[in-house]
Amino acid sequence: MNKQELTGEPALWASLVASGVQLAAAFWLPWSDEQVAVVNAVVLAVAGVWVAFTTRSADNGGSIKAAILGLVQALVSLAVTFGWQVTPEQTAALMTFVGLAVAVFVRQTSVPKSAAKESAPA
Repeated sequence: MNKQELTGEPALWASLVASGVQLAAAFWLPWSDEQVAVVNAVVLAVAGVWVAFTTRSADNGGSIKAAILGLVQALVSLAVTFGWQVTPEQTAALMTFVGLAVAVFVRQTSVPKSAAKESAPA
């Protein structure tokens, strides 16, 4: 096992980070409950992307698309919570671009199941 690799359950790591954020907000950071909740949502979204990348071989990259879109939505929510002024039209344009960019990425790195079966060693 690679010692540099993040091991264990992603949910456990995400919970540890979320608890750390709550602890820091309770003692040192002047954050509202809403800001803490959004930061924790971003932590969970990052964990979701990590899980999607590590399980990519099982679903041929399909989960990566949803995980990255969820992460971008969480990051936009985080930015808005901390004061970013963005219109719904700008948000829609950003999400459309990210969705298309992720689709291009997944398309370039995935293989149709029929082709994967044909190239598999017998």
